[in-house]
Amino acid sequence: MQIFAPMNRITNLLLAGIAIAFGIYIVIRAWVMPITVDECSTAVSHVPRAVVDLLFLQTDANPNNHILNTLLIKGLTGLFGWHPFVVRIPALLGAFIYAWAGLQLSRKISAHAWIGVFAYTMLLFQPYLLEFFSLARGYALGLGLMLAAIWQAWRFLKEARWQNLHWSVVWAGLAVYANFTQVLFFIPFIGLLLWSAWQTAGSFSNFLIKTKYALLTLGIWAGLLAIPLKKLSQHSEVQHWNPLATLFGSAEKSIRIATYHNPLVSNDTAHVLTLLAILFTIGVCHFAVKKWFEQQLKIANDPLLFTVLLLFGILSTNVLVVELTHTPYLEPRLALLYWPIFALSLAATAAWLYQKAAKWAWIFMLPLGFLAAMNIRKSVNLREATEWWHDQYTYAVLDYIKSVQQVENHPEPYTFDTHGVMQNSYIFHLDLDPRGFNRIVKPITWHPDRPPTEDYEFYYAISENEATPILNTYDMVWKNPNCDMVLLRRKKK
Repeated sequence: MQIFAPMNRITNLLLAGIAIAFGIYIVIRAWVMPITVDECSTAVSHVPRAVVDLLFLQTDANPNNHILNTLLIKGLTGLFGWHPFVVRIPALLGAFIYAWAGLQLSRKISAHAWIGVFAYTMLLFQPYLLEFFSLARGYALGLGLMLAAIWQAWRFLKEARWQNLHWSVVWAGLAVYANFTQVLFFIPFIGLLLWSAWQTAGSFSNFLIKTKYALLTLGIWAGLLAIPLKKLSQHSEVQHWNPLATLFGSAEKSIRIATYHNPLVSNDTAHVLTLLAILFTIGVCHFAVKKWFEQQLKIANDPLLFTVLLLFGILSTNVLVVELTHTPYLEPRLALLYWPIFALSLAATAAWLYQKAAKWAWIFMLPLGFLAAMNIRKSVNLREATEWWHDQYTYAVLDYIKSVQQVENHPEPYTFDTHGVMQNSYIFHLDLDPRGFNRIVKPITWHPDRPPTEDYEFYYAISENEATPILNTYDMVWKNPNCDMVLLRRKKK
């Protein structure tokens, strides 16, 4: 038993070290990485819209408008300008809320501190998740606010503090405003929370008295969210974007991208890891539901059970929504909302195993912790957003053209064009970025994909094959050793 006894000084240092490393990593990434295609879409297409338009999706119900994220960017850039770091502050805010709430949960999930270290490791050591904490999208805000809502619910369940119930509803609604996929979390979360409140209150009249502020807030959220959710559900991107027909397919795709940089994880390995994750989920959800019925459906004062039932509830809601609306299962970036609940379920399992025997908890935690640490070690980098890999060299291309401009003492910016998928990153840095890149290259106007033309001094091609039609009149002047993309310059006459 002593090997599992709390080691407060060591575990506190580990938790602090993980949190500090997490913060430094995401801040550096937010500072050094070029703006990606979807970040630019938010900045150019949605931020300029009126606040009411953004809130209720009046002119464009595009899923790229993560409302809370867009509104915060609108306010921050109005005050501080369009530096990429400013645009990413809302995502960083979500990341720090996530890290803070995750730390609170990890410290309370078990009386045995090493289970807390395991929980925090699982919450933060997911490389694909980490990427979105440095990008100007709504996923980070949604995840952070979701975890804050769970922390408030945890406090309500343990301490019966009714103000925590109210704040749970506040944070959960804000999570949906940050990312509408969070509605899959919101529905079962609120259901389980109110069920627990009913059990705690003891009578209907007391329930109404104690929950009046939470119920009022819930009503406000329902009114505010109904219109944008209805409009968003009709958007073609929601209906048809990268259709995934099965929950297993969604899970496997998420596992593959979470281990994208790890050379030890082949396609077959990812398939096996997905099977193991599915088997674990089925097993832990079955255990939780069985325990719930054995306790006569009581979950008050049992936050571990609440957490795993929440995982079961999100999965059930996801399946139900797909069947009723005929929409696909979630792509990996949308499925990120599963990870914190899955990680907390792993920690809950470790806590339950410890109650049986300490050795089983260690047997469960050690290999998972080792795999997570090895995967994050292979994946950390300060250059790539896996989802939008093609934008990571924007600064490198601009720096090269700048060096040419200096050598040639060229007083005017050059004309420039690029492949369709890479235009957005350059549009942001040439139109909005205050650091003067438009003195190197003239701002460009977005256009649909087309074959490269000979109208520009520089052309940035996604591959040599794309560049073939203009190679007679262009020289290949720069090629990145890490990818197929090439920069071409028109030959001088």
